[in-house]
Amino acid sequence: MKPPAKSAARRRPKAVAEPPLRGSIYLYGITRAGSAKQVEALGGGVGEPARAVKTIPYKNVLALVSETNGALHDERDIRGMRRDMKAHAALLNRAAGMMTLVPARFGLVFPSAAALVASLLEPQYRAMTALLDKLEGMVEVTLRATYVEEHLLGEVARDHPELTSVPRDYQSRIDVGKRIAAVIEDHRVADAQWLMRRLQPIAHDARIGKPTSNQTVLNVSLLVESAKMPGFDRELAAIQKEVGRERIVLDCVGPLPAYSFTDLMAR
Repeated sequence: MKPPAKSAARRRPKAVAEPPLRGSIYLYGITRAGSAKQVEALGGGVGEPARAVKTIPYKNVLALVSETNGALHDERDIRGMRRDMKAHAALLNRAAGMMTLVPARFGLVFPSAAALVASLLEPQYRAMTALLDKLEGMVEVTLRATYVEEHLLGEVARDHPELTSVPRDYQSRIDVGKRIAAVIEDHRVADAQWLMRRLQPIAHDARIGKPTSNQTVLNVSLLVESAKMPGFDRELAAIQKEVGRERIVLDCVGPLPAYSFTDLMAR
């Protein structure tokens, strides 16, 4: 039998494998302590050249970070900002495929590792562990349903022929325009509700976003079990066939890190 002290040491390894972090800290996200080895395979993050991704441990979670010299780039450097935004998203996409992850929004910089622990890891520890439990085995997909304008206007004309004639006076034209907008909104609400009823059985959670245009039926982020993504894709194809691409176009992006289902804030 091996001595208990050595066994305990193996269960709780000390965080001394890396040299201490110095200077400002850029945050990518939070993961479980058991994901430390996968971090080594993530590659570089933001910066030019890309900075190495390191970890800051707190209890049984890890913050994925890079060292930085304060600001990532000059605020006037649009090209640098785009490069770093792309690097941030790409690293989180890689990480989401390897580990359970609470992603951070782009551009979070802390003055030091101690400040990150004091203002985020320590006060938000319970929230972070609850989020990690919720996100275990999950990915985000974003779905945008958009009307085909010509088909939508054809439906309005067919169902409300009284709205097809163009009045001569200005006020009557405004009134007709408002009535058409109201009819379109009724269509949108009914179609969005129908879509959500179809999607809810295959999603663990949903966040409905703002419309991106006047033709938007539904803009929603869905939390889906990663192992069930093939079934999700088949159901989405069935929904698209049922509504018809000539009427509503479904555009789905994912799997993604669960940006829409995390709300950690530093204190």
